[in-house]
Amino acid sequence: MWRELFLTIAQLIVASPMAWKDLEREERSHADFLNRFLYPLFGLIAFAAFVGGLWFTRNGDLENALKNSIVSIVSVFGAFYIVSWMLNEIAERFGLEKNLSRFQLFTGFSSVVMYALYCLISFLPEFFILWLLALYTIHLVHMGALYYLKVPAEKRGFFIIVASALVVLAPVFIQTLFTFIIQ
Repeated sequence: MWRELFLTIAQLIVASPMAWKDLEREERSHADFLNRFLYPLFGLIAFAAFVGGLWFTRNGDLENALKNSIVSIVSVFGAFYIVSWMLNEIAERFGLEKNLSRFQLFTGFSSVVMYALYCLISFLPEFFILWLLALYTIHLVHMGALYYLKVPAEKRGFFIIVASALVVLAPVFIQTLFTFIIQ
């Protein structure tokens, strides 16, 4: 399971057109996507945030580690469901059918850079420049819109802008909000 998870992430980052074509052909079930990809990835994010909050921050203690872990998991989990729901609701504007499970797969796979960043930033909290890598999400969303969702060409540009903004900004907004509330 872990090997398949890391191979999928690596393939999406390195060879995204081929990865999206493979995901389209695979006909992966929704339960398989959640149980074999998304939930283990979220568990990895929570673990990385806990370890990073315990040993890799200035005030590393159990309380901060638990706070970091909770904020990280709420951010990615909440953003995943909010973004997929919002994309499903506006699907008809882009000439697509409403299909929540398909948009959840799209959101989960196009967010792999954000998920990798949440794991990485836990160990390098002072290295803020890493967040620039989130811009690669635009490419992932573009390839997913082209090969997985098959957004019509005349509406693809606006879809890429909207979906990329949601995928990148939703977890950051939720993390900022919850960090402010917890402190």
